[in-house]
Amino acid sequence: MNLENSVKREQYWEKFTVLPADLEYLTNLMLEEEDPKDVEALTHAVIAHRNDQLVELAKESLSQGQIYRPNESYEEGERVIFPNLGNLLGEVVGIRPGNNPEYEPFSVIQVKMDENGEEREFAAELAEEHPLNEASYLPSESLTPEMIFREHGDQIKRQLREQLERSRAFTFVGDKWFVRDLVMEIPPVQLNIAEAMLDMADGGPLPTEAFLEEMDLPAEVPEELQVFSLEYALLRDNRFDEVGPSGQALWYLRNMEPEEVLSVPDYLRYMPIPYNRSVLDETMLALEARIDDEWSEETSAAAEVSEGPVTVTLLYPHWQAGTLPLNSKLSNLFPTAQLTDHVRFTFVDGESGEEFPGWVVRSGRYVYGLRDWYERYNLAPGSYVDLAPGDESGNVEVSARLFRSKRGEWLRTITARESSFSLEVTRYPVFCEFDELSALGVPDPESVDVLAKNFEDRSLESLTDEVFQELAVLSLQRAVHTTTLYSVVNLFHRVPPAPIQAILASGRQFVSLGDNYWSYRGEE
Repeated sequence: MNLENSVKREQYWEKFTVLPADLEYLTNLMLEEEDPKDVEALTHAVIAHRNDQLVELAKESLSQGQIYRPNESYEEGERVIFPNLGNLLGEVVGIRPGNNPEYEPFSVIQVKMDENGEEREFAAELAEEHPLNEASYLPSESLTPEMIFREHGDQIKRQLREQLERSRAFTFVGDKWFVRDLVMEIPPVQLNIAEAMLDMADGGPLPTEAFLEEMDLPAEVPEELQVFSLEYALLRDNRFDEVGPSGQALWYLRNMEPEEVLSVPDYLRYMPIPYNRSVLDETMLALEARIDDEWSEETSAAAEVSEGPVTVTLLYPHWQAGTLPLNSKLSNLFPTAQLTDHVRFTFVDGESGEEFPGWVVRSGRYVYGLRDWYERYNLAPGSYVDLAPGDESGNVEVSARLFRSKRGEWLRTITARESSFSLEVTRYPVFCEFDELSALGVPDPESVDVLAKNFEDRSLESLTDEVFQELAVLSLQRAVHTTTLYSVVNLFHRVPPAPIQAILASGRQFVSLGDNYWSYRGEE
């Protein structure tokens, strides 16, 4: 293909638009193959089909006349096409000898152009080499579908997904798409069989294929379409919840899932609070990233995302709810899914090897299933929790750094009353390693929770001020670290660090001592 046509070809794919005809082609393809496909496979199919169309159009265009090549001979009345001139067509109306002593004898053809009747002359029977003698004008020979997908597949795939989502002719299950009218109807009795099987499995999870083994679906329907149709029906029945990780469909009975999975525990509910983020300096932003609260705005880019072992400092709300944050550090460790809100997986106790169920709740940004484990090892707010990939795919190993302090450790300990609280440093029984800035002794969690209910109408500014003053008197320097303040405020109000940091930065009563330590004005 010459340079001009190559450039036009590249521009064609850069400006590619998915058309109704492309969707019609995919409909016929699915009707013929009866095989649901993901968007990437459908994109490959559209590119290959369009490329074939371009090749056919090129062949049809080139078939209107003999392709002009300088080394060929021509006759009067012959039709000639000039691909190098944008596929101009013309008729040979005269032939004369060429006259150039630098070349061997050749001829010159006079061609009358169809476009405007103009006559132009071209060399023919030229013995010397010329690029047009070997030029290829079929697009597939210079730009294959695979090359097109590598260069333009992402933008075409986005377009195609948008068109599929808008079209009522198509539907999807997970990452697979199919023609809506071709989906099998699954009778209610078959769905009742699935419910009974899950009930016998203590709610689940079970893969789709396990149901097919007990269902009498038409044998002439390909298994891929049977699976798609059954999953389509299960997703639209409120009795069932799809809880598998990406690429794996697993089913659970919704009424047998833990309440903490179906509804976000009160301890973890966060209502976004307006604050002035521009007052946070680099030191404060760095601390926000280290804390890596799941509700922080921009820590995903700043925090170190890891697929290996991760350590989390246990915050009071998660300690009470039996959960862990689904933050940036843990996002690659726990199995997740693009479309499923609940993902069932398996925890492995790093100490005993015991396995127990865990749940990722994407919408709530937490992982549930650790309440009994926290109690078993006497973890407390501020304890370190170590997590690592398990030996089997999808399993997560969880460990605590166990030790026993005979006399206890000096910890900030809270005493809550009906309408107030106090903090003091006392010896407190400790069974695991902990973060000194975050650790809290909470001998009576119920009284703290009652007080938190009574504090619901208090502003974050007022609560932060009171907590700060309680913490300040515990230090000889009367200094309070932001991490400690964040940890104690979260006893009463679920909030990420940034709104608290903004209060510190903008409040006249607070003075920065550096390194995220603060004091009251006049108490530097």
